[in-house]
Amino acid sequence: MKTKNILTSLLLSVAFVAVVARPVAADVCTTQYGGTTTCQPSDLTVNKQVRNPSGNVFVENLTTTDHTFAPGTEVLYRLIVKNGSGETFDPVTIRDTLPPYLTFVAGPGTYDAASRVLEFKLEKMIAGEALTIEVLTKVVSADQFPTGKSLFCVTNYVEVRALNRFDSDNTQVCLQNGVLGVTTLPVAGFNNLLILLPFAGVGLGGIALLKKKS
Repeated sequence: MKTKNILTSLLLSVAFVAVVARPVAADVCTTQYGGTTTCQPSDLTVNKQVRNPSGNVFVENLTTTDHTFAPGTEVLYRLIVKNGSGETFDPVTIRDTLPPYLTFVAGPGTYDAASRVLEFKLEKMIAGEALTIEVLTKVVSADQFPTGKSLFCVTNYVEVRALNRFDSDNTQVCLQNGVLGVTTLPVAGFNNLLILLPFAGVGLGGIALLKKKS
């Protein structure tokens, strides 16, 4: 009888551990090749967009059939970082890697020309907060274009990290030599958005615009 009671107690203990452990176990996701891997929390996200001068709207990508950028023209990027978790992240680190043939003009943080990486941190990003950051770049001169190429596309890559959270995104633009292009941003461009800065931050969003590179 004693043996039976001991066995019953052991079974109940194992069942209790299984029930308690289940909520804290990591989720399992299926990879694109059919295997499985541990899912990472996806409540910190970054979305990278580029401004299309044709219509002055921000889009995910621009192809060769869309607006193309000529040498010396400006390209304005927008990053939207969202904290969809229930906690505050401090800090949130963002690394924005500019593609070849684009040079940094203005944006937050520190830019390393050798690696083409712009890095900055967001402090105390509270639960549910969303921030918009804009980065201004410029296409290199025509003599720096690759030999034999008059039309080609480049990709801008950005990543965001906080604790064990990670997300990334990329945006494509296409460059073309020998075409007419807008050398500076139109009326509602980067510099004029500074006028709107006092009105930014309404609700959960805001616009971060910092001084241009000297």
